[in-house]
Amino acid sequence: MKFRTEINIDRADQTIQHIDPIITLGSCFAENISKALKEHYFHVLENPFGVLYNPLSIERALRFIIEDKTFTQNDLIFHQQEWHSFWHHSSFSHHDAQVCLHNINTAIQQAHHFLKKARWLIVTFGTAFVYFLKKQKTAVANCHKLPETEFERRLISLAEITEPWLRLLDLLRQFNPQLKIIFSVSPIRHLRDGLPENQKSKATLILATHQLVDSSADYFYFPAYEIVLDDLRDYRFYEADLTHPNQQAVAYIWGKFKAMFFDRTTQQILKEMADFYKRTTHRFRNSASPSAKNFMTETEALRKMLLQKYPYLKQRDF
Repeated sequence: MKFRTEINIDRADQTIQHIDPIITLGSCFAENISKALKEHYFHVLENPFGVLYNPLSIERALRFIIEDKTFTQNDLIFHQQEWHSFWHHSSFSHHDAQVCLHNINTAIQQAHHFLKKARWLIVTFGTAFVYFLKKQKTAVANCHKLPETEFERRLISLAEITEPWLRLLDLLRQFNPQLKIIFSVSPIRHLRDGLPENQKSKATLILATHQLVDSSADYFYFPAYEIVLDDLRDYRFYEADLTHPNQQAVAYIWGKFKAMFFDRTTQQILKEMADFYKRTTHRFRNSASPSAKNFMTETEALRKMLLQKYPYLKQRDF
């Protein structure tokens, strides 16, 4: 007897190699995938604008990265004793405008150069509900606790997502012809508007991502939303807030991601990386004990062996 509808994942026509540079943008779920990639020593640039939830803000961020845009103080707002950017997460906000600008521009410059050489871009859409600044009629990534009266919040249409994104994809092909893109929809539910509205939002995102993926053989859809909502489908796989997948669910999703995008050679490398990472995060009750010193000596010998076996690791935090 079957008690759940497990999603079977077919391996993608093109797979990620351990040497490939990867850039991620999108919702906080993208951070879960980035964390897993980093723990296996992939070369990853994570969310250079901070966490972004809606497709229009992610599209705008990628355009800024391609353009290598330089922000000035005119691009910032001052609210509650801090400087903010409507296009960035609040992690970039600062009480000193120059520090804020330095962090923003440094991140964009780094992302511009990284995106130029990246092999993979992973994009995770979180919601189709978007805040628009009334004065400029522009979608914003973050309201930074400004009065709600300054914004209009609405569910964007399928065309409002696909039309700018198809133009962006043309730009990305020109900017980096080797780039492959993985789209996904975050399984984290946005319950502020209730379950029916959340479903409308997620359905819009799913339809949009499939239209984008269908436009090129270099684009892929990873069913993160479906894995959590249809496969796991149980509140024991959620955190206490009943919206965020817990570590068990994230590990399960990571397993599905590996099955789809890593060939046997890469999966074998990942086993070696996981074993090494486990050693580096081991905690000793007494680091001065003979057994601890022996363990650290063996770990350093393993590190040197892996560096010799995989020379590209020298360019990473390994």
